[in-house]
Amino acid sequence: MNKTDVMSWIYFSHPKKADIVNILIIIAIWTVMVIVVNPLGNFPLNDDWVYGLAVKSILEKGDFRLPSPAHANLFFQAFWGALFCLPFGFSFTALRFSTLTLGLIGATGTYGLLREVNANRKISLLGALLVVVNPLYFGLANSFMTDVPFLALSILSFYFLIRGLKRESITEVILGLCLVYINILIRQYAIVILLSFALAYAVKKRFKLKFLFASFVIFSSGVLLHIFYQKWLYSTGRTPEIAENLFRNASSIKLHFHKGSFILISLVYIGCFISPIIAIFFVKKLKEISRRQKTITIFSMSSFFVVMMGGLIWQRRTMPSTGNVLRYFGLGPLNLRDTSILKVNLPYYSLGLQVFWFIVTAIGVLGAFLLLYYLCLTIIKTFSQSEKWLNVLILSAILIYLFLFGVRYPFDRHFLFLLPLFMVLLVISNNYINEQDIGKKITAFALTMIFIWGGFTIAATHDYLAWNRTRWQALNDLMEQGVTPEYIDGGYEFNGWYLNDIKYQKQRGKSYWWVNRDDYMISSGLLKGYQEVKRYPFARWLLLKQDNVFVLHKMAEDKTNGT
Repeated sequence: MNKTDVMSWIYFSHPKKADIVNILIIIAIWTVMVIVVNPLGNFPLNDDWVYGLAVKSILEKGDFRLPSPAHANLFFQAFWGALFCLPFGFSFTALRFSTLTLGLIGATGTYGLLREVNANRKISLLGALLVVVNPLYFGLANSFMTDVPFLALSILSFYFLIRGLKRESITEVILGLCLVYINILIRQYAIVILLSFALAYAVKKRFKLKFLFASFVIFSSGVLLHIFYQKWLYSTGRTPEIAENLFRNASSIKLHFHKGSFILISLVYIGCFISPIIAIFFVKKLKEISRRQKTITIFSMSSFFVVMMGGLIWQRRTMPSTGNVLRYFGLGPLNLRDTSILKVNLPYYSLGLQVFWFIVTAIGVLGAFLLLYYLCLTIIKTFSQSEKWLNVLILSAILIYLFLFGVRYPFDRHFLFLLPLFMVLLVISNNYINEQDIGKKITAFALTMIFIWGGFTIAATHDYLAWNRTRWQALNDLMEQGVTPEYIDGGYEFNGWYLNDIKYQKQRGKSYWWVNRDDYMISSGLLKGYQEVKRYPFARWLLLKQDNVFVLHKMAEDKTNGT
């Protein structure tokens, strides 16, 4: 380890007191939120039953296996989850805490990343808190889904790679690359980080031949890691082969308009989520430009807003328009036959909720315009700067990842990767802002958004966990009465956990999730052809009401299965 490495680690080991205080604030807020929502409960959420099976295999057989196909590589996360299960045995509660731990690391890592690119402490703390209160991030942190672990390791990777390149520290570059390789074994999209780093490294070293070769080796080694890992899984029978993967999709690129529109939609989401930081830099920018430039900027923004907002309203695609986690009533998905397939018995979309999401979308559209503006500004600046590598690193990561949205249909949770990257983009595309230059009105706006998203996220996460906890109580009661899973349509997670079968053939009139017989059904309301056996109440904090989970039994004379 050279002198630069030693000094770098000394600096890293002795952060200033103000930074320590800010990190403690992040930890405290995260901890309070976790306690309030109550993540306890031995039940899977969304797709994490698949990943839970892999952890169970490690604990019970000492061998990593994926009995059901998964689109994520998962390998490292499965062993991370198994580590948390060692004290008390397998449970989804333990797995949830493994993700919550990485979620906290990701939030504090965001603070460090922003400080590393020269953001002041106030902006860095604000950025970290926007990650903490983000409904997608915190909601998914209360599950065993791969999105938060992937993002947390991505943030740490960027942190060490940027530190390493800035300080010419081989140790930190290697540490950053190791984190990327580990991350590839969670989600293969971490290859994007390798590609962006390879480009930035080549630029920093002025395209000298030996460094071009090193960049090629760095990137190709990540691709080979993913390919060999997949080959190993299939050749050893550790998982059934699935038809889709990243490289097959990318090899037959067809960018259709409706797919490309997800790029704009993603910017609306990110624009809303980080609107306080965008506002800080935009207000400062307005003070620096001439009256004529200010007029052009406001006119362009207004035109973009009218066209974009009008299009979203016309197409009924105001937030939350992209599927999976964020819903108008809070968080989801509600994977039951009535709510997911038949689209009935869903929570009422009140006028108040419609107004809330209209305002959220409007903020997001304004944010999207400014993100596009700063994206273009950074691209232009890159050509004129002598030190281009940091711009290349962040720009290429953003643009490559956005490009993938045109190749593969994205869920809203896939937008999370862009959250810290756009924060960094805003910092590096602007001049340094002193903390005292951030006005009271902007500070008030930022705090208001933090409180609104924080309240929404806490209530929505509580409701989603409470709904699932109640649903599984109903299912467990049913099984204790002697009803086996083969006779129950308990929803995607229940039937996946107990009955998943790669050879299953979908049956007409039944849910697609491995339903054999649907004599009993769990639902959010009454359904034709079924009679109510019992209802289980639970409280929805966000909607300020009591709701119910229903146990239904099929009527003997009705053979339509509720369709």
